[in-house]
Amino acid sequence: MSASTQELQQGFQSDALLAWYDDHRRRLPWREEPSPWRVLVSELMLQQTQVRTVLPRYETFMELFPSPAAMAEAGEEAVLGAWAGLGYYRRARALFAISQRLVQDFSGEVPGDAKTLEQLPGVGAYTAGAVASIAFGQVVGLVDGNVERVLARFMGEGSPLRNAAGQRLLWNWANNFVDDKRPGDHNQALMELGARVCRPVSPRCGECPLHGGCQGDEKWSEIPNLPKRPEVVPVVEENRYLLVDGSDHVAWRRRPETGLYSKMVDLPEEWTPGVDAILLGEALIERRLSHRLLRLKGRAFRVQSLPSGWESGPVDDFLHAGPPKAVALLFEELRTHSEVC
Repeated sequence: MSASTQELQQGFQSDALLAWYDDHRRRLPWREEPSPWRVLVSELMLQQTQVRTVLPRYETFMELFPSPAAMAEAGEEAVLGAWAGLGYYRRARALFAISQRLVQDFSGEVPGDAKTLEQLPGVGAYTAGAVASIAFGQVVGLVDGNVERVLARFMGEGSPLRNAAGQRLLWNWANNFVDDKRPGDHNQALMELGARVCRPVSPRCGECPLHGGCQGDEKWSEIPNLPKRPEVVPVVEENRYLLVDGSDHVAWRRRPETGLYSKMVDLPEEWTPGVDAILLGEALIERRLSHRLLRLKGRAFRVQSLPSGWESGPVDDFLHAGPPKAVALLFEELRTHSEVC
């Protein structure tokens, strides 16, 4: 590095970063009304999910669960149903567990200290720092993928960052750089900068408010020594059956408490057509999950009676119960191709 860490820290222009954020920040509902519960819910929703996916779902979700007490009272199945389509369902289960813990131990209120927040189910250092700084103004930094990239480039750091020593370095920088007057805006500004300007590929360095002191440049298309997601992923193939009786009712079940899509409603995976079953249509859906490609093959049949031991009801009842996104997409394909009501 051509400059010392102390010199680089002194050259970090927090005022310029905040001025850029004031002019360029996206108007997001959890920013416009940053109550602790709203911020906490938004952070859980945004984990591994893009903003554009969360935006159309956020306010509806908050109307259903405007407080930890409302969520705890509604129950986990209701939360999973409302979460359907956002993916990574362990986040929904963690959020429900958080609501229970807040009601039991914190009088239904979100605590304002980052260390206390980290004691909640599924809350790590990043989420705790985000909620504490944004909702409560606690002077604490945070590190996510975007912040990691901004700080690594600004500091000109080429050593590995995904090991324990690298993470300690990043968190040290984040906490030293954070603005003590506007910590929440500072943290959101760094995340916004990484998402929109300091991008993984083709960063817009000329637009960056930190460009004057940055030790990186346009050649840093990737953070050095960070592992990339492998392009080749295992393919998991599964079957689903849409069974429709004479009343246009369909059969479904709730999945087990463990495993993929646990506790969510789903279509039958195994079924043997009888002589009276009439094939209505077929469909194929592929859905990229975190570490696999899920390939769902669906077949729709008209049957005289639905199999025993399954829940059943009108088509819309199944969709309102909140099946996983992949199953819902397959269901709609079968519904369209088979002219099911």
